[in-house]
Amino acid sequence: MSTNNTPETVNPLDGIRRSLLACYGCMFLKIKTERVVWNARTIIEGSSDGFGELRKAGKKITFITNNSVRTEEACLEKLKDNNIEIDANDLMHPAKSAAEYLKSINFQGLIYTIASDAFKSVLRKEGFQLKDGPNVILDESFSQLMQYIMDGEPIKAVIIDFDFNLSLCKMMKAFHYARQNDCLLIGGATDIALPISKDMTIMGAGVFVKAFEQATKREMLVFGKPSVALADVLLKRYNIKQRERVLMIGDMLEQDIRFGKTCGFQTCLVLSGGCSWNELRRETDRNAIPDYYANSMKDFVDFMKELNK
Repeated sequence: MSTNNTPETVNPLDGIRRSLLACYGCMFLKIKTERVVWNARTIIEGSSDGFGELRKAGKKITFITNNSVRTEEACLEKLKDNNIEIDANDLMHPAKSAAEYLKSINFQGLIYTIASDAFKSVLRKEGFQLKDGPNVILDESFSQLMQYIMDGEPIKAVIIDFDFNLSLCKMMKAFHYARQNDCLLIGGATDIALPISKDMTIMGAGVFVKAFEQATKREMLVFGKPSVALADVLLKRYNIKQRERVLMIGDMLEQDIRFGKTCGFQTCLVLSGGCSWNELRRETDRNAIPDYYANSMKDFVDFMKELNK
């Protein structure tokens, strides 16, 4: 593992990094298809071993993802299949973060959701009342469109995340509700693009969150990385008093490293996923440049063993 301002791999046990890593009490790891722990199909070689070494060293580890499409149970099961066992309390995603925020403000009211079934299930389990849809194909008729949009429901919050059946009708419906000044606007994932595999990237929910903000001329409260709102939830949830003692590990500069910097955490980029070494070297925004980098989580195996000598 190396510092970000070193052009070549250096001894990972230099004095500065030894003193920093030795004091970390909590670590946040990004987990998603973008290849920190697994890619779209398989586990990244050595990632479970790296995770195990950190755990043996007594580090508190929480996995953070912008993906609320995969159910929490499925995510935990996939980790378990790859020799990584964590408690559900150590997994955070936009649906859970949004639910915790809504509970913290004692939210009461009907929520219009544009999101996956997995996202909506999290909210319903927490007792929130939801309205969604319509999942219909409309005639090319403004009068029919208006019938779906203008329903008079007393919506008090709109939530937008990744919806496989997103439609113009749903967005217009959300826009109509958002015109009420007391309607809370919440966004989930911020990703503009989602790397599904090495050769495939698809459009992310962040595109629609930004479009909605532009249309409504209102800023949404976003609970995906790298938002401040998510940082506030995490700091409160884990009672973090010393931010500099937390290490954020991720594979993307914009979502993961910027998020860590926003929180005041130390940051480490792994090059096994969404960012290459050349992309890292070209980055000029200091808020998106990591404090450290590693080729993959496997690097932590030897690093932690040497650190504990």
